[in-house]
Amino acid sequence: MKTDSEAKPTDNESGQSEVEYTHWQIPDVTVAAGEGVSNLFGRTSVHKTTVEEPQSFLPPTLAEIEEIREQAEQEGFAQGKEQGFQSGAESGRLEGLKQGHEEGLKQGIEQGHSEGVEQAKVLISRFESLLQQFEQPLALLDTEIEQELLSLTMKLTRAVIGHELKTHPEHILAALRQGVDSLPLKDQGITIRLHPDDHHLVEELYSANQLQKNRWELEADPSLSPGDCIINSQRSRVDMRLEQRISTVLEEMEHHVEHLNQSQEQQQQALASYSQDAKQNVTDTASEQSELEPGLQQETLSTNENVSAAKESEGVKQDEQPPKSVTE
Repeated sequence: MKTDSEAKPTDNESGQSEVEYTHWQIPDVTVAAGEGVSNLFGRTSVHKTTVEEPQSFLPPTLAEIEEIREQAEQEGFAQGKEQGFQSGAESGRLEGLKQGHEEGLKQGIEQGHSEGVEQAKVLISRFESLLQQFEQPLALLDTEIEQELLSLTMKLTRAVIGHELKTHPEHILAALRQGVDSLPLKDQGITIRLHPDDHHLVEELYSANQLQKNRWELEADPSLSPGDCIINSQRSRVDMRLEQRISTVLEEMEHHVEHLNQSQEQQQQALASYSQDAKQNVTDTASEQSELEPGLQQETLSTNENVSAAKESEGVKQDEQPPKSVTE
């Protein structure tokens, strides 16, 4: 397509050409220009397609191959060394933790067992002391009850005997016969001292002929108690006082009462000693607990600090480890 500004040659009669000039207008740029359209200078734009020539690759030389091999070997050695170091360090750390844990657990069990045994012995000793403290008052109470029972028994015995002699005064005759029979020689004169009431009773029961035949001489002695009887011969003397006979019968019980009195004194002393020991144990236990509490708190704080430090160290180690490559 030609524009209006192009020159058009014309031929005249003389044979000379003349150029005819026309006005040039702005081309329409909204429409794509087709092929073969000339520009201002009368040239057409021809799009030339550039063809890229294939690059030629030369095979590597021996030196390049050796250099590549050495570089790959060094990189592989460095990478293997790093991985081996990390793997060995991790394996050694885990093995060390496992071994340390097992040894620490074993030592802790042994130490805890020995300390537990010692503490158990101390607690058992204190428990036995407490049991003795509980038993001592009960034993003392049993002793006191037994003493009261024996004392009451002896009082009742004397009261019953005294009442029996008052209601049945003829019992003096049994005491009289027992005293006479205990003499080594019976064919001898004897003197029998009695309480006035008993003297009157014997005179009523024995006639003067019987007393003379038995060679008995009766004497009234107001200083004697009812039921008392004292027999004198030329070579012997038999004391048949009532209190003496009762004491002879209750002699074993009186010895037992004396033994109970001694036991009571010992138990009272032991109870006082146990009470003092119990107060001392309470004071010692309180002081031990006050001494152990700061140590336990400090040990707990130290343990927590060690655990926190170990966790922080573990976190730092994990951060320092290179990320693992993921193979698709």
